[in-house]
Amino acid sequence: MRSLSLIWMCAVALAVTGPCWAQPGSAQDLAIERAIALGKAGQFEEGLAQLNPYLQAPSASEAKACYVAGFLLKERFKKENMPGSLSGDRAEAVRWLRQALDLDVRRVAPWRNSAEKALGYLGGTYFDDVVLGVDAFEPGQEARILELFEAHESVASYLDANLDATAERTEVHKNMARAYRQWFEATGDEAHFEGIVSQYEQALALSPRDMTATYNLAVNIYNRGVAQINAMDENTTLPEILAINESSRALFERALPWFEQADVLQPNRPETLRGLMIVHHALFHPEQEEAYRVQLEKALTR
Repeated sequence: MRSLSLIWMCAVALAVTGPCWAQPGSAQDLAIERAIALGKAGQFEEGLAQLNPYLQAPSASEAKACYVAGFLLKERFKKENMPGSLSGDRAEAVRWLRQALDLDVRRVAPWRNSAEKALGYLGGTYFDDVVLGVDAFEPGQEARILELFEAHESVASYLDANLDATAERTEVHKNMARAYRQWFEATGDEAHFEGIVSQYEQALALSPRDMTATYNLAVNIYNRGVAQINAMDENTTLPEILAINESSRALFERALPWFEQADVLQPNRPETLRGLMIVHHALFHPEQEEAYRVQLEKALTR
């Protein structure tokens, strides 16, 4: 009787505890674990191959596979260190990380914070490439630099829907204008001068009240007219003198509205008043020149 009772108790115990035994993970879970292990070993291609069956038309159940794929691609991008690229591992990493976050509709996935940090890192590398591009700027690279900035802005806006990147984009144009200025000083190429003007105008189209861009645009245009006059010497012919006078006057007239706008943005600033006085002198406007001379004296004595 005793042994029968013991057998029955064991049977009950087996019936109760059996369902708690460790079960093998799903095929996707196992693939993800293998992919992670391979990634840690630097075998990124093999890790991605493990995930490939779950990336064909991913749904919410494949969100983690998308996240791991994005993370592996990010790590491979870091290892290979290929700045300036708008395609390849970085772009793919961004795509899969965004896909993973989009599929996490309830925003509760334990890997969500890691995915957002990885995405933020990748967006930052795009901006780093913008800075490198401006530092090593060559004429004609504007479109490429702006594409990199737009990639940075796209990621940043995805992570923060309230982000306004206008000020950042404005600074990019202003820095490219300064880069063009260095080229123009080295070459005297008229296309490089127009590059200065174009980049400042694009900055002002974004930020019309940017004082630095407004004033610098005025100064660069005015100085171009002065340089044309200073280039004349005893060998300059009369027709050349007349042509230069006409060209320089056109530049002074082109600079004047920007000096006036700078004065509106920051009234009574001595540098701007001096510029207005000088440009009116160059245009033979004695009354306006005198008016700004008086304003300048007052501004300097305040």
